[in-house]
Amino acid sequence: MADIEVKRSVRPARSNRRTLLNARQKCRLYEMVYDLNRGFALTLEVFDRMERAGFFRRDYLRAFHSMTDEIRARANHELTETLRDREQRETAQYGRVRQKWERRFKDAGDRAFLTQRHKKALR
Repeated sequence: MADIEVKRSVRPARSNRRTLLNARQKCRLYEMVYDLNRGFALTLEVFDRMERAGFFRRDYLRAFHSMTDEIRARANHELTETLRDREQRETAQYGRVRQKWERRFKDAGDRAFLTQRHKKALR
């Protein structure tokens, strides 16, 4: 029997499952950060209402408000930095996949699928 040479197509972007999140997982992560911020907003609103009530010590409530703002800011900083790092890795991965496809289209002479910007870059 004759050996048949098979040309492998470009690997799908989801082949590297450890570094790439599917869209549903990513959406859940962003929703969790949103929920956390919604909780902080509610907490800050309650501190403001307590201050307006005039029953609790104002200096303590303002200190608690500031501490809550600090925790919110720190949490957002760390969480969004982690999300940013993940997004950068995915951008690089999908960029490599796109470049493979562009090379394939260029090699095949089929530029109809590329945007005008990509066409200019290939020339």
